[in-house]
Amino acid sequence: MGQIIPAIAAGLINKGNKQAELHPDIVVGKNDILLEKPRYGAFHGTDLDLILRNRAVDTVIITGICTNVCCETTAREANMRDYKVFFISDATGTFNTPEVSADQIQPVVLATLKAAFAQIENTASMIRKLEEYRGAFAA
Repeated sequence: MGQIIPAIAAGLINKGNKQAELHPDIVVGKNDILLEKPRYGAFHGTDLDLILRNRAVDTVIITGICTNVCCETTAREANMRDYKVFFISDATGTFNTPEVSADQIQPVVLATLKAAFAQIENTASMIRKLEEYRGAFAA
């Protein structure tokens, strides 16, 4: 049997836990879908894949906390399900561990994802890509 993940066992990502709440500045629109995830990756144990496929979504954009845990896990899960994955380098963040600093973790995760799992973009370049995409369909 696998090792119980301490943060999961402690309920740190469970609904109702302060650490699992959305940032107060995030505006949730009427067409937005809120998804509770029981593990670090957004696909594991959720209906995310079904929801996206039913909407004909083939691309995901990854942002959030923590770069090397939830964000990276979700990017890898999406890639394994054949989604095109954009990982936003300046819209993900991590924290120091006892062994490695956040400044050391971030570039290694980005390099690994770039090599095999995702296209790395920054916020400005992703916004440009989205505007170009929107413009191509508006014409």
